[in-house]
Amino acid sequence: MKRLLSKAYLHLIAGAIALGILTVSIHILWADRLATWQEAEKSSENLLTALARDLGGNIGLLDLSIRGVIQDLGEADLQHLAPELRHRMLFDRAASASLMGSILVLNEKGDVVADAASIVPRSANFSDRDYFTAHQHNPRRGLYVSRPYRSRFRNNDLSIAISRRLSHADGSFAGVVMGAISLTKVDGLFQDLKLGWAGTINLFRQDGLLLMRKPYDEKEIGQDFGTSVHVQRLLQGGSGTFDSVSPIDGIHRVISFGRIGHYPLVLTVALSVEEVFAAWNRKVLVLSFITAVLCAAVVGLTVLFRSELNRRTRAETKLRRLARTDDLTGLPNRRAFRETLEREWRQATRSGFPLALLFIDADYFKNFNDQYGHGLGDEVLRAIASTLDAAIRRPHDIAARYGGEEFAVILPETDLAGAWVLAESIRQAVTGLDIAHAGSPYQVVTVSIGTASVQPSRHRARETLLEAADTALYQAKAAGRNSVRAYEMNEVAHHPGALPHSAA
Repeated sequence: MKRLLSKAYLHLIAGAIALGILTVSIHILWADRLATWQEAEKSSENLLTALARDLGGNIGLLDLSIRGVIQDLGEADLQHLAPELRHRMLFDRAASASLMGSILVLNEKGDVVADAASIVPRSANFSDRDYFTAHQHNPRRGLYVSRPYRSRFRNNDLSIAISRRLSHADGSFAGVVMGAISLTKVDGLFQDLKLGWAGTINLFRQDGLLLMRKPYDEKEIGQDFGTSVHVQRLLQGGSGTFDSVSPIDGIHRVISFGRIGHYPLVLTVALSVEEVFAAWNRKVLVLSFITAVLCAAVVGLTVLFRSELNRRTRAETKLRRLARTDDLTGLPNRRAFRETLEREWRQATRSGFPLALLFIDADYFKNFNDQYGHGLGDEVLRAIASTLDAAIRRPHDIAARYGGEEFAVILPETDLAGAWVLAESIRQAVTGLDIAHAGSPYQVVTVSIGTASVQPSRHRARETLLEAADTALYQAKAAGRNSVRAYEMNEVAHHPGALPHSAA
């Protein structure tokens, strides 16, 4: 009877362990799925921001040119100028946006009366275009974005136009000024982006008219999707991210959308959900198989291997921790610092955000060790490490022991001003520990801090950030220690001390 109870108890333990493995596997897969989804959202949002900034800049330049032409047309003596001077006055200030096609001035009949491309206007009538009729029938309409059309001046190039109304002194319709945007160039801009086999980019007008799409299909350009629930969600919201099935091709995607400046345009960047989770699905298959094998093994071998597996797990965890952790302070060691800096450098290169670095050095530390002994010196290092650990609060910030009495802090997505604020707070916090140090002119333990911030790129080595922070630290120590110095690395270098420096 006792043996049966022991056997049942062993089976119960084996079942509990197998269930635990299954639960952990499910949790890991679910957490990984959430992380994969969040990464897809972040990627699409970042790409959307960059594209919207690029398109908005081009449209803004073109609109600024149109406004300039309208302003110059209001000059009373414009018509009395020679054609060359009149053309120069109207169009020499016109910005050269990369997506710009042409700028034309049309009279109330739709005839071209001024042409940015020619001193003598090319002969044509565009009274049939919607960018003309929209202003002709609505005197209160501001900036208008047209339907896609084939340009008569640029070899049938598919284009859209933005236009503004011209009015006579009595307010009656006097024509329009229009600027063309080449959709072929917009398509070229889209085609350079890698979104996967089913990723898409869509440019909608405010009413749901599709102006451009990647992948490009001319049959879809100009279609009205304003009645689609999917598109209505884009048009009614300012910006956001959601997943939905596309009304255009029926593919399920995660979609980031946002307006382009203050213009009546909505841009979307969408990644295929199937493609986003392709690697995760493969991981599910592999991990499911492994979990099944492990569960079967646990059921049969729980008693024999449980102790050994626990021992090995503890040993491996300890080894990994020891390999990356400083024994004295408990902070990440220099190896972990280097790995983190390399990872954050690559991330900042992709995201375009700045990366900041602090080098912290304990002042007159050799004097402290000589006077108070290495035991108290170790206590000082641990106190500084605790101060650094308490000062950083963001998940991706990291404080590490760089070596000896020197520490380092990596601050992703932080400019020089933000790094300066943190460095000064650390300096004050260490001084506030009020640890007696008779060998220092300040009579307490203090630190010197060098700060640097850089916009990482593929053409710049991360060692430049280390050198800049080290240079700033050298300047802080040369200035009498217990101070902060900064070195900002831009196209035009800002030397140490460019920001107001601090000292106790």
